[in-house]
Amino acid sequence: MTTLRQARADYFAASGFDERTYTDDWVDIPFGPFPLRFPNVAARKQVVPLHDLHHALTGYHADLPGESEIGAWEIGSGIELSCWVGWYLDLLAMSWAVWFLPRRTFRAFVRGRRCDNFYQGRYEPAVLDQRVDDLRERMGLHRPVRAGMGDVLIYIFYAVLSLVVGLVSMVVTLPLMLALGIFGRFVGGSRA
Repeated sequence: MTTLRQARADYFAASGFDERTYTDDWVDIPFGPFPLRFPNVAARKQVVPLHDLHHALTGYHADLPGESEIGAWEIGSGIELSCWVGWYLDLLAMSWAVWFLPRRTFRAFVRGRRCDNFYQGRYEPAVLDQRVDDLRERMGLHRPVRAGMGDVLIYIFYAVLSLVVGLVSMVVTLPLMLALGIFGRFVGGSRA
């Protein structure tokens, strides 16, 4: 009987992450020889714990393909409009995968369209002590997935939107994150 708390601990162990990312002031990401850094704003601190629980429940890994799958799944399963960080991060994760992993991303999106998630205000801390299988059943993760034309059209919309987000991020956000990462490395405090 695996609880969600244990599944999240297993996810942390496999990914190298931990709960510090929920409270740290900065997020440091190694990007080859270059450090990337961005501020861990309050909105991200609210989203990431739920995102990690989604990883633990869906089984999507914390690598590039897994992040694109969880991003597509979260968009498919619904994100509150006010959750701008969730939208941005998920669309950014999808932006490269629509080219390189279109089937996996589409499959995760369609799976999400038949599921509930914790972004929809359904999270209470007591859920950490519930059984993973029970939560998967209740959230619809065991339902068979079969795509319809509506799924295809909605996916195309989000795929195009993700490409726009990805291109804008490459031009604006990536250089800023690189500058902050290099600056952070020189002044200390960077874990990248």
